[in-house]
Amino acid sequence: MSSNSDNTVQDKRHSSLGAFRHRDFAVFWTAAAISNGGSWMQLVAVPALLYDMTGSSTWLGVSSMAGLLPAVLLTPYAGVLADRMSRRKILLYTQSLQMLCAFILWTLYLTGSLRPMLIVSIGLVGGVATGFQTSAWQSYVPLLVPPEELLDAVKLNSVQFTLARAIGPGLAGLVISTLGTGAAIFINAVTYLLVISALFIARPKQVIAPASAGKVRDVIRFGGAFVWRNRPLRIAVFLAFLTSLCGQSLQHIAPAIADRIFDRPSTDNAGLLVALGLGAVTSSFFSVAIGDRIQRSTRLLVALVLYSISTMLIPITSLYWVGLVAYFIGGVASLQSAVALNTLIQGTVPDHLRGRALSFYVLGILAGIPLGAFTLGRLADVFTMRVALFGDATVLLLAVIILISRGWLYDLNATKIDDVQITNTPT
Repeated sequence: MSSNSDNTVQDKRHSSLGAFRHRDFAVFWTAAAISNGGSWMQLVAVPALLYDMTGSSTWLGVSSMAGLLPAVLLTPYAGVLADRMSRRKILLYTQSLQMLCAFILWTLYLTGSLRPMLIVSIGLVGGVATGFQTSAWQSYVPLLVPPEELLDAVKLNSVQFTLARAIGPGLAGLVISTLGTGAAIFINAVTYLLVISALFIARPKQVIAPASAGKVRDVIRFGGAFVWRNRPLRIAVFLAFLTSLCGQSLQHIAPAIADRIFDRPSTDNAGLLVALGLGAVTSSFFSVAIGDRIQRSTRLLVALVLYSISTMLIPITSLYWVGLVAYFIGGVASLQSAVALNTLIQGTVPDHLRGRALSFYVLGILAGIPLGAFTLGRLADVFTMRVALFGDATVLLLAVIILISRGWLYDLNATKIDDVQITNTPT
């Protein structure tokens, strides 16, 4: 009798869709999926517009850096805020600012006043919002479900972002070809209202750490020390940086890849990003189906190998369909990597440290993407895009060899990370 009861509990625990029973999570998930779809529409439209204005892949890298560099600088502080302030309020402020940026971008485009530096400047302001938002978003989702369904909610959060990644670029291609670039930007601006509305009606249960627990600088230092002295977290941050530097950065230079590798219009970056999204969707369904039966170390190894194959495929031919296959493989790799690293931190770190631990993980992502996009864009302008991509694939392959030979990936299979130095430390 006890055995059957235990099996029933286990089955419920691994039913990822069960998190949708909770109204706040279901509403937020739906709104976020639509809004992120709008963000991906803009991610297709604006870089293609910028590339057509400048003809430079370096400008694409500069734009990516402007949008994410403020986030790199602010993320450690944002992690402390996510533990000390209402995450719901943080998201309300940041979503409102990002909506304002999108409406300004749309207005400038509509009036014919948009210039490359204005695109970069608006991206810079949006990057400030991203810096405060990302850690709060990641640590907000678990507040919408009971503790026993936390990991299911984390997985489903990855799924909604993945669905948006697949649908958004496809809709962007359709909207741009029929209604123009401005319509894609406008739709993105409007969709922020959905998330803002979902945040207004939600009632998350958050335990807020007292501000008197220590100075912000000391709290950040303690959070960094906590991540550093736990090797699974150190490796997770490094892998977040590596996969963003050499993998996710390719989505930001897609207009240049479409033009220089496949001799297609820059707006055909939509097709590449649709393939990326479909790969991630396929991977997410697989991830939900298998649950926890595959270890994190295996997921990451597969993800790194697939990233290497994806990056190597793109420059070896001028056939567009090969590029679609390569981006599809990259999407599969991206989702598996995200699920493994996110569940490690969300499922093993104590709640009062989760915001800070996530902030360093997010820092790895936000530092890797713009640095990778700028480096690849600059190398493509100085040498060729093919040379830049071959170099990218080489870095990934070397990383795989080092990680396997050192056995570091196995540390990702940790089930619990305790803070053994919690006494007399700021929380």
